[in-house]
Amino acid sequence: MTQYRAVVGIDYPPNQRAEAGDLISDLPEKSAKWLLDQGLIELPDGKNQKVEPIVKAKTEIAFEPNAVDADKDGFVQDGTEFQRPVEETN
Repeated sequence: MTQYRAVVGIDYPPNQRAEAGDLISDLPEKSAKWLLDQGLIELPDGKNQKVEPIVKAKTEIAFEPNAVDADKDGFVQDGTEFQRPVEETN
């Protein structure tokens, strides 16, 4: 079983208690994931296994003179610096 260090005092099944700084080797794996995610336990080497969100790189959006209002909301290039009302064409 994986060993963890309690960051705060926690109760865990079956009827166990660990205080901050205690090493825990009998923690159920199903409990370990959410306790790691919440920062209540950590790996003894100090590396947390919490998965960080992926940050997408900002992409350059170009002005599109012939943009189409695909969602029919009355605007083209929605959510960009080039958002503008649809031009009426006769």
